Amino acid sequence: MQLGIASRAEAKGVAGCLTLLQCWIYDQFPTLRPSWLEPRELEQGQAGAFRWRGTAPRSSKKRDAQMLAYYRQAIDSLTPQSVCWTPYGQRPHQTVRRTLYQGLLRFAEIAEYYDPTRCLRQLGYVQGVSYPPERLLVVRRPASTLGYSLSYQSVYDSYWNNLGAHSVHLDLFSTPIRRRPWEFAEDYMTWYIRHSHPQILSDSRPVHDISDADTVSTIIF
Repeated sequence: MQLGIASRAEAKGVAGCLTLLQCWIYDQFPTLRPSWLEPRELEQGQAGAFRWRGTAPRSSKKRDAQMLAYYRQAIDSLTPQSVCWTPYGQRPHQTVRRTLYQGLLRFAEIAEYYDPTRCLRQLGYVQGVSYPPERLLVVRRPASTLGYSLSYQSVYDSYWNNLGAHSVHLDLFSTPIRRRPWEFAEDYMTWYIRHSHPQILSDSRPVHDISDADTVSTIIF
């Protein structure tokens, strides 16, 4: 939800655990890591975020502006080869069965819908068009605020405890990846371009040297 709010033009910040978001980016998109930041070996019991613990160059308004422009360009320049498609192993659902759960993830008053058909390549399967989103009871998005609220049917609360009935059967939905980890179904890209925003900038040009990230480094912790 916070990423959705922050993407609006009038937003000036973002809430939530940004350390978690940064670490997720470094795991999935190695070319977006600053070159001074190398993954560390984790000690017993340490959280995964400690792999990316480091000290960045001092921030400044000029550096932050450069950083924003650089990373917008770098994201638009990503290629299939520069993405880690299976950061959790080839078949994570075989060891963690709830990976295939389809329904609400709830914490206190916050609920987010989770659908593994949107990230089939992370599970070792060919990406196709995902299931339609669940129908909402109420959507509130006042014009006077950036926030919004969603209301789901109460029946969704029972999905988590009925895993067998609310899991995706991968072999019926897709096929295992045979050649390249970024494989997708024939109709997928047409659907994706129609429903998403493939580029951040309208005039994106390739970034030739990712080491330029040294001059526009992010601050970790």
